Amino acid sequence: MRRRYHIHPPGLLYLLLVVLVGLAAANRPSNLLIWVFAAMLAGVLLSGILSGQPLMNLRAQRIMPRTARVGEPVIVRYAISNGSSAWPLFALFVREAAAVRGSRAFAQHVGPGEEVVAETALWPERRGPLRLSRFRVETVFPFGLVMKSVRFDEPAECLVLPRIERLRPGVLASLAGGSVPGPSTSTRPGAGSDFLGIREYRPGDSLRHVAWRRSASTGTLAVIERSVDAPPRIRVAVDLRRPTSQLRADADARAPRDLEEDAIVLAASLLAAAQRDGYETRLCVLGLPSPSMPMRRGHWHLQKELAVLASLDLDAARDAGASLPEDRERAATFVVHVDRADLRVAGPDAVHLGAGQLPALAGGAAGGAA
Repeated sequence: MRRRYHIHPPGLLYLLLVVLVGLAAANRPSNLLIWVFAAMLAGVLLSGILSGQPLMNLRAQRIMPRTARVGEPVIVRYAISNGSSAWPLFALFVREAAAVRGSRAFAQHVGPGEEVVAETALWPERRGPLRLSRFRVETVFPFGLVMKSVRFDEPAECLVLPRIERLRPGVLASLAGGSVPGPSTSTRPGAGSDFLGIREYRPGDSLRHVAWRRSASTGTLAVIERSVDAPPRIRVAVDLRRPTSQLRADADARAPRDLEEDAIVLAASLLAAAQRDGYETRLCVLGLPSPSMPMRRGHWHLQKELAVLASLDLDAARDAGASLPEDRERAATFVVHVDRADLRVAGPDAVHLGAGQLPALAGGAAGGAA
């Protein structure tokens, strides 16, 4: 922790006036000028040295969430405590050293031995890790003449998820043209409608599921076990096999790196739309290392898929020979391409989309979280 003094425009103007009054008092001594010069000099001392000493008893800790999203505010909180038993602190601002768009946090008053929480909203503009290294707590109390600050070195990291555009209702089914398989029978037991088998009765089983004929013939209670209905499935693949420098983008199109980001946003939007419609989803990334994702549905599964997209390093080496693994489960396949579609990457029933199709699929709807 280090305390520093900063000269800002109001303080610089005031110091210039102090020098001018001091020169006037030295050239033409008079009681009025001397008293004015002394009062102005006392204001500098009170605003700088005396009010800066209580800052040495200040402690601050950053509290931030683990994930955020592009285009949405991430709330960062600062726990500010005053270790002094006598001196209060007033008008404290907290400023991050990292170049992140957002406002400063503000604490109006921190009494002796008290702790307050100040918060601010940061607006991340790109996906990936948002790394914050240090921040400083500053004040210009009491007269606004001299700015004092205390710096805290506290590294922190937040994973910024890609932006999600809300696609038009029913766009997945219309794109697939009926190739999205409907609910099917699974091999997992549960409260479904299809017969799976008969097993022995266990405490807690409902009497409505008892197989009375089998129980009467064997002399032991047996129940009918049914399977869980499996929801329709969608597999979303992002084709990032071609390096950025080799993309075949048109001269009047967006920059190649922006097209890659658009492809990631389109993949995230497809996954979010599928989850809203009750589909099970699986994410596949071609060309860059990524973990193997299962076919699941739900909020936390979507968050894991978005985290994989957020962690993609577009500067890493690409695997041009990557291929889409065969999926034994019945699922519709959507392949998102950066520039031009390569139909060889998936089967004949796959739906191929380009990064530039995102505005048309969104239909002018505002982007929003899923």
